[in-house]
Amino acid sequence: MKKSKVLLLLLLLQVFIPYAHSQSVGLVLSGGGAKGLAHIGVIQALEENNIPIDYITGTSMGAIIGGLYAAGYTPRQMRKLVLSEEFLRWSTGKIDGKYIYYFKKEPPDASMINLRISFEDSSAVAQLPSNLVPTHQMDFAAMQIFAAQSAQAKYNFDSLFVPFRCVATDIHKNKEVIFSKGNLGSAIRASMTFPFYFKPISVNDVLLFDGGMKNNFPLNVLVDDFNPDYIIGSKTADNSTKPDADDLVNQLENMLLSKTSFDLPDNGILIENKFTDVRLLDFDKAPYIISKGYINTMGKMDSIRQLIPLRRTADEVDKRRSRYTKHLPSLTFSKVLIEGLNDLEKEYLLQSIYRKADTFDINQLREVYFKLLADGTISSIYPLASYDNESDMFNLYMRVKEENRLITTIGGNISSGPINQGFASVEYNQLGAYARKLKANIYYGRLYSSLMLKARADLPTYFPLSISGALTLNRWDYYNSSSDPFFEDVRPAYLIKNESNFRLQVRTPVKTNSLLSAEFAFGIGEDEYYQVDKFLKADTSDLTEFRALHYKLSYNTNTLNYRQFPTKGECFLFQLSHVRGVEEYKPGSTGLQERETGKFQHWLELYGKASVYYPINKWYTLGLYGEVNYSNRPFFQNYYATLLNTRSFQPTPHSRTQFMPVYRAHEYAALGVKQLFILNRSLHFRAESYLFAPYRKIEERGNYLAGYSRAFPSPTYLLSGTLVYHSLVGPLSLSLNYYDKEDKNLYLIFNFGFILFNQKGLD
Repeated sequence: MKKSKVLLLLLLLQVFIPYAHSQSVGLVLSGGGAKGLAHIGVIQALEENNIPIDYITGTSMGAIIGGLYAAGYTPRQMRKLVLSEEFLRWSTGKIDGKYIYYFKKEPPDASMINLRISFEDSSAVAQLPSNLVPTHQMDFAAMQIFAAQSAQAKYNFDSLFVPFRCVATDIHKNKEVIFSKGNLGSAIRASMTFPFYFKPISVNDVLLFDGGMKNNFPLNVLVDDFNPDYIIGSKTADNSTKPDADDLVNQLENMLLSKTSFDLPDNGILIENKFTDVRLLDFDKAPYIISKGYINTMGKMDSIRQLIPLRRTADEVDKRRSRYTKHLPSLTFSKVLIEGLNDLEKEYLLQSIYRKADTFDINQLREVYFKLLADGTISSIYPLASYDNESDMFNLYMRVKEENRLITTIGGNISSGPINQGFASVEYNQLGAYARKLKANIYYGRLYSSLMLKARADLPTYFPLSISGALTLNRWDYYNSSSDPFFEDVRPAYLIKNESNFRLQVRTPVKTNSLLSAEFAFGIGEDEYYQVDKFLKADTSDLTEFRALHYKLSYNTNTLNYRQFPTKGECFLFQLSHVRGVEEYKPGSTGLQERETGKFQHWLELYGKASVYYPINKWYTLGLYGEVNYSNRPFFQNYYATLLNTRSFQPTPHSRTQFMPVYRAHEYAALGVKQLFILNRSLHFRAESYLFAPYRKIEERGNYLAGYSRAFPSPTYLLSGTLVYHSLVGPLSLSLNYYDKEDKNLYLIFNFGFILFNQKGLD
C-alpha cells in the first residue's frame, strides 16, 4: 500500500513539476524616444525583486533597451552606456574629436545649408536632406554592440540570452516587419529609425523605418511568438494628441505614428511612465528618466508579486549571464567586402585602409571607418559584421554610397552691424583610382568679398598625400563697414585691401587629428588708403602694391567640436614661412611724395597658436589660448602700408572684422582665458579675456613713416562676453566686445551664422 502511494506521488511530481517550470514571464517595451530610457529602471527593479524575464519584445527605444538586455547587458551596464558621452554622440550624430580625420577636412567656411544634386537619366535632380541627425555613429555602434551576440546565437534571436523580437515598418508596403532572426544590430537600428530624424536602412532589400509607425507596443508579437503565462508592459509613450494648426511636430506625430492600445490581458500588468518635460531627443536627462522608471515599477511591485508567483534570484541570473557572455567571440576582422562601388573605387578604399597585419580589431576599425567617412567623395558607409566559422573571425561588409557628384551650399552671416555677408559654394566630387574634388565659393558683403577656385586630388599612397591648387581673390573694405547702429563711432581712415593669390599645397597626415603641409604661393596685394583723417571727394588715395612669393611649412592639429565658438577639443598650429617680393608705392593727392617708388622686401616668420578646452564639470569648461609671432619683417614705405601688411591678433569672431593698429605687431605674445558656462547641449555663455604683449609697437613717425616704440611697452587687453546657441545650421550669438584702443571701445552685436573668410595671401 505504501509502495503504491509513493509511486502515485512520483507520478504526480512528474506531471506537475515540468508544468511549473514551463511557466514564463514576458516583457513588452514601448517606443518613446528618450522617454524609453525608463525601461532600464523598470528592468532594474524587476531583477532586484527576483521577477524573471523569459521573453522580451520592443519597438524603437524599447527595441534598443530590450535588445541590450537580450544581448546579456545588466541594468547597471545599460545605465552606464546611456549616460556615456559615446551614447550622446550616437543620438546627436557628432563624431568624437579623436576620430575626426583632419587630413580630409577642407578649411572651414561659412556654409550653413547643403543641397545635393544627383544626375539621373542625364538630368540634374536636387536632393533635400533626408535626416536631421547623421547616423554614422549609430550605424557603427549597432554593429559593435550586437555583432558578437548575433554570431553566438547563429543569427537566431531565440538563442540570445533572452529570446527577443523587435518591430520595424516597411515604408513601401506600409506594414510592420517582425525581426526574429538575422543581424541583431540591423534589426534594432531599423526599429528606432524615426522619420526625418534618422536615415532609414535597408534589410533584405526592404527600406525600413521606425516600428512605432505601425506597432508602438508589440504586445501581439509577444503573445503570438512566445505566449508567456505572465506579461509585464512598460509604457513610455502616449498616443498623439489632437493636432493644432500651428504645431508641426504634433502634426507629424499624428501622421507617422499609429494609434496604439496599451491594454493588457488579465495575466498582465502595465507600468506607466509619463513625462511632460522630456522631448524626443532629450537623452541628456537620462538619470532622471531611468530613476522615474525604477520608482514607478517599485510602486507597483506588490501587485507584480501578487500576479506573478515565479522567482529567479539575482545570483541565478548573474551565473547564467556570465556563462552566456563568457563565450562571445571577439570582434576581430579578417576580410573586407565592399558593396556599392566599382572596382577602381573599391581599390581606392582598400588602399586607404592602412593596416600592419592581415587582421584588425574593432578599435582599429573604428579609426578606419571615420577616416573613410571624412573623404568628401563618400556619403555613407553602413558596416555589417558576419562571423566566419572557418577562420573564427568576422568578415566586414561595407555598404558604401558615393557622395553626390555635385553639392551646393549657402550660408553667411546675418548681423545687427555692418558685417552682413552672404556665402555660396559649388563642389564637384569624383571617386576613382584617386579622389578628385573641384570647388568654387563666393563671399559678398560690405566688409568682405571673395572668390575662390580650387582643385584637389587625394592619393592613396603608403603615406597618404593630397595635392591642391587654389586661386583666391579677396577684398576688405574697412571704410564702408565702420558704421554701427548701437553706438556712435569715429570712422577710421579710408582702408581698402585687395589681393589675389595662387597657392599650391601638399599635405600628409601625421596622426588622425593632425597633418603636415608644405605650401608655395604667389600673391599680389593692393592697398588703398589715405594717410590723413580729412580728405575731399575729389582726392585720390595712396596705393601700395606688393607682389610676393610665399613659402610655408606648417604643422596643424585640430579636434575642436565647432567651426566657431567651440566648447570642446584642442587646436595647435605651428608654421615657418619665408616671403620675398617687391613693394611699389603710388602716392595719391594727399601724399607727401610726388613720384612712385619701389623696394625689395623679404623676411622670415615663425608663428604658433594653441587653443585647449578643459571640461571641469558638466556646467563649466575652462579654455586656455596662446599665440606667439616672431618675424624680421621690415617696415614698408609708410605707416599704413606697414600695418596693412603686418600680422594681426584676432582671437574672437568680431575682432576679425576690425582694423585695429593696437593689435598689430611684428613680434608679440598673447594669452587668453575662456570661461564657458554650459547651460545645455546647445546653449552656453562664454567670458573671454586676452592679454596682447608686443615686443615693440609699430608707431607713426614724422612724414607718415613707421617706427618702433621702446621694447616691452605696456600690454593691451581684449575682452568679450558672448551668449551662443548652436542651431542645426549655425551659431546664433549676442556678444559685447571691449577693445583697448583710443576711439571706440565697446561693440554690442548680434550674429546668426559664421564670421569666416577665405585664406589671405600672407597667412
